[in-house]
Amino acid sequence: MRFDLLHRLVTIGTLLTGLVSLVLSGEFGLAVTLPAFVVSIVGPFMWRLFDRKWLIPASGAVAVVAVVVAVAWAVASTDYLYAAIVFALFLTGMKSLFLRRAPDFMQMYALSFLMVMAAAVVNPGISFGVAMLPYVILLTLSMMLTTLRRGIEAQATDTVGATGPAIDESRLRASLGRRDLVRSGFLTATVGVTVGVFLISLVFFFLFPRLGLGFFAQQSRRGLAVTGFSDEVRLGDFGNIAEDPEVVLRVRLKKGGTGPLRMRGQSLDRYDGAAWRKTTAQRRQLRSDQDGRLRIDPGRDRSIIPGEVEQEIYLEPMQGALRVLFGLPQLAAFERPSSALEALKPAQWRFHADDAGDPSLTGPPAVAIVYTVYSDPRPFDAGLLRKAGSEYPAGIRDLYLSIPAQKAGVTEIARRVAEGTDNAYDLARGIESFLKDGYEYSLSSSHGDDDPLADFLLVNRQGHCEYFASAMVVLLRLAGVPARIVNGFYGGVTNRYGDYVALRRSDAHSWVEAYFPGLGWATFDPTPSAALDLRSSQSWWQGVSEAVDATKLAWYRWVVEYNLEKQIAVLASLFRLRKGADGFKDSLDRGDFKDIRDRVRGLPWTWIGLCFVGVIAGLTGIAFLRRRLRLTQVRRPLLPAGDDVLVAYLRMRRGLKRAGVAREPPETQIEFADRVAVACPGAADAVRAVTRAYIERAFGGVSRSPVADLEAKVDECLRALALNRPGRLDTPSNFVTLKNR
Repeated sequence: MRFDLLHRLVTIGTLLTGLVSLVLSGEFGLAVTLPAFVVSIVGPFMWRLFDRKWLIPASGAVAVVAVVVAVAWAVASTDYLYAAIVFALFLTGMKSLFLRRAPDFMQMYALSFLMVMAAAVVNPGISFGVAMLPYVILLTLSMMLTTLRRGIEAQATDTVGATGPAIDESRLRASLGRRDLVRSGFLTATVGVTVGVFLISLVFFFLFPRLGLGFFAQQSRRGLAVTGFSDEVRLGDFGNIAEDPEVVLRVRLKKGGTGPLRMRGQSLDRYDGAAWRKTTAQRRQLRSDQDGRLRIDPGRDRSIIPGEVEQEIYLEPMQGALRVLFGLPQLAAFERPSSALEALKPAQWRFHADDAGDPSLTGPPAVAIVYTVYSDPRPFDAGLLRKAGSEYPAGIRDLYLSIPAQKAGVTEIARRVAEGTDNAYDLARGIESFLKDGYEYSLSSSHGDDDPLADFLLVNRQGHCEYFASAMVVLLRLAGVPARIVNGFYGGVTNRYGDYVALRRSDAHSWVEAYFPGLGWATFDPTPSAALDLRSSQSWWQGVSEAVDATKLAWYRWVVEYNLEKQIAVLASLFRLRKGADGFKDSLDRGDFKDIRDRVRGLPWTWIGLCFVGVIAGLTGIAFLRRRLRLTQVRRPLLPAGDDVLVAYLRMRRGLKRAGVAREPPETQIEFADRVAVACPGAADAVRAVTRAYIERAFGGVSRSPVADLEAKVDECLRALALNRPGRLDTPSNFVTLKNR
């Protein structure tokens, strides 16, 4: 392949891999990405069309205008990073149209590197890691080819009078069109060395101490927007995420718990006929008890929770400053990962509970959080619930019995379902069965905006989970029973590769909690069970998605969120202080640090030092032997053995060597000719003429001097050597000393 074509193709590959790492963030629309891809592919081959003197200043003016537009856009939108990245993409595309000389290529690579650095901010996902290795390989290869191009351009440069250096375009085209400048061995060696350096850099990445920060600055990534976990949810919103496989949280059941997981999130209390809102916004910070647990109900004794369920949860970043916490009902306590490095973290996590008892936390935005939940798995006794009575506190009545006026048909349903029941528990079970048996689960049903719940109950008896939950809450409130809708996740898929249960956005679910005096809130779910079971059904794609999610989790934990604490945890595992990670967290205490210090002191440092010295000595010996071998090995000539110019040049070299002047490895052909000219002035013109003819033929494919003249020049050189033997000049440094005399 021609050198110029190879160089431009590798440059295109470098641009595309950098662009892919940026585009896979999902932050840029088709209007930005499509032109960027097209220009990156076509631009490097269009430089001849833009090789006009007037286009250079014109492109500079366009760049200045683009700067003004980008600044104005950034100020107007306040999205400075997005505007800067789009501006960088514009500059990259424009520069790709002017790839003529080696400096142009280097400027292009600098712009592509800026794109990759921007991608590390907006796309910390695993797709960035996948694109990183090919980008590093292609960038290294591109820069090496650019170095070769610079050398070719230097060989084609003449000095023309007072105008300074000028490039002989015909010689340059001939050199760039050669097919034998870059051989397959060069490409293979470059790729191999680059991969080796990349792997060594990974070692430094994992071993180099980091003070609470990962590779991606604040260890943050884009938060997920999940319906149902804001202060307002409109009926019909859950249908928009019913098929979304994005994982929101991962759960490890460390003690107790089986079957599909019901991860409770937050409750909503106010219904206006079309949407649910949360009005219990007053929050209190949770305090630790004597066991170090953050309790929802501080007055509750831990001893009354036999067989508690312990869950360790890895919660993905979610949009919003207030983060909803999830756990199996009934939530009793939380525990944050203890850490001896807490003081090094940039911000503190704060756990809260609002007036409704819903837990939440505040802390660094767009950062994953690992925490432990302790839940009381015991269901309420049906007998106790039937005897709970109806003496509701005033605050419960005011907040959880409020309801807008309903259509006569809805009120009639509430009256009919309540007939024959004398307690709130049987009423709740009756409404639950009525909805499960008489209505169908559907993701595509539509109920309008006027009164969607009445349409669901009276007309179109199909809907998804929030319609069932809303209907039950409204019917309970019409019957005088305090109730609320609860949003969370139900189901989940067990990941065989990561040993956890993954809950996706499509697992978002709504159910009902009814209040019983003296006992609290009990859970009911009126959504048909068969519809919920469909969410957990297995498919041929399931195994692939499990492997992908386990890989993503490993990327987040060991690259994006990699910090000093994880480094020390790995060190603890190496010293067998721990058998390995017992979950998502790798928290350490002061005792671990003391054990690590003692183990490090106990290492055989004398033998380690001797081994290190031995390795250094061995590598030095290998380098010395390789150098000696390189000095004695026969190099492959740049020209065929029968080439007339090569024959003349080698005959001159042999004559010089017999006269005591040999070319040293550090010297170029021109430097050697200059040294010979100083040592034997009579042969200066002949040696330089033959050397120049050889360089023209070897690197440019042409020779301006006829072969007959070259033979005459060689004869002239040999005669001069015979008349004035110069003596041996051992090194180029001697030539410099002699030249300065």
